[in-house]
Amino acid sequence: MSTKLSRRHLGKAASASLVGALFAPHIAHAAPPLIRYATAGGLGPNEIETVILGDWMRNTVLSRYNKDYRLDLTYAQATPQTAMMVAAGQIDMAVLTPPVFASTTAKDAVPGGMKIVADCYQDGHEGYASQAFYVLADSPIKTVADLRGKTVAVNAYGSTPDVVLTTVLKKYDLKPRRDLDVVEIVFPSIGPALRAKRVDCGVLPLPFGAIELAKGGIRPVFSGKDAFPPFTVIAQVATNDILHQQPEAVAALLADYVDALHWLYDPANRAQAVRVTAGITKSPTAVVDSYFLTKADYYRDPNACVSAQLLQPLVDAMAADGLLAAPLDMAKYVDTSFLPHPC
Repeated sequence: MSTKLSRRHLGKAASASLVGALFAPHIAHAAPPLIRYATAGGLGPNEIETVILGDWMRNTVLSRYNKDYRLDLTYAQATPQTAMMVAAGQIDMAVLTPPVFASTTAKDAVPGGMKIVADCYQDGHEGYASQAFYVLADSPIKTVADLRGKTVAVNAYGSTPDVVLTTVLKKYDLKPRRDLDVVEIVFPSIGPALRAKRVDCGVLPLPFGAIELAKGGIRPVFSGKDAFPPFTVIAQVATNDILHQQPEAVAALLADYVDALHWLYDPANRAQAVRVTAGITKSPTAVVDSYFLTKADYYRDPNACVSAQLLQPLVDAMAADGLLAAPLDMAKYVDTSFLPHPC
């Protein structure tokens, strides 16, 4: 039998090779699933996901990025805006405060619903930072009772600072909008508004509190610790649609998130972590170094674990104030099975 190939066979082989050359790269390099992710309210240490999901960490630390998932990041003004985007079907994952999550869920605003899948940071832990409300150093306001008739700034109505404020005021028989004015100002503008005396008091979470304290002339009056036991301030949520349709991509993102937390808290990486964070927040490196990832920072669970116990206090406070039509059992809305380590 001849070992030579006929022209017809050669033609078929060439055609097959051409087809393979055209289509094989597309099969081998199909783009990983895209996760549309929204963060809100600030950049840097308080919302550490903005550091973890930023360009430097994505290109250097997040080993699964662009392999198991891609990201389309949106930066909103506050968590009520991220909730609106989730409800509109524009976002798959987002950071939300427990009050915003609860009010959005109670209204059944997100088609198919959503779950809380990971923590970001917590308040109320002894020995760690707490979101504080500040006044000018020479202000006559010495205690919460002195806020009667004054103007207090929060980042958004219905936000965690707003619920903290309402809860603390209630202990002094004060009520927002009845005994004092509460106004909405974005976090970066609260410090300047306080110094310009456009408001008498305002919430300054990190990094804004650290930046303003470094300038001097302000002091805290109360903080989240005065309202609740340890509680989650910001959590990561995912729509049930993305959890059902792309569970592996969500798990890969959260695995990268936890790996990045471990990387950031490794003393060997501190100098670089501070430099990256200072660049994102446009803060002096010395200011970031003074608190970031130390006891002067917020408490973060090293594995991003979250629980109903950390979410329930804020939600119960909302129900008690009539901000929810009925109490909400947060245990029904927590799913930590996508995290890389058991909680």
